[in-house]
Amino acid sequence: MQHVLILTRLTPQATHLGRVDELIGVTSDGRSLLIRSEPAQRVNVAQLQHQITPLILLCDQLQNTPFADLEIPSRALVSIIPLPADEVGALLREGKEALLLEEIRAQLG
Repeated sequence: MQHVLILTRLTPQATHLGRVDELIGVTSDGRSLLIRSEPAQRVNVAQLQHQITPLILLCDQLQNTPFADLEIPSRALVSIIPLPADEVGALLREGKEALLLEEIRAQLG
């Protein structure tokens, strides 16, 4: 996983009646993030749509898109770092976002 993001908000978007097909997120640095699915690959949206934010997300693919600042394609691999939302929120409130991201990147590298 080469990209680390802290997501502070996730909003489900239903393009088909009764089915969430995309998530619109906001990163801790204010960028918008689109998380897509497709009929044969909905696992990322299904995994993330009920998560409590803020959360730390790892992904192997991150793209620029005209619809949002960043996009995670439907076939990307994603993983959530198992750190409780209240702890992530406390670190953000203390202004330790950069330190947290740096520590995670160092552990992954």
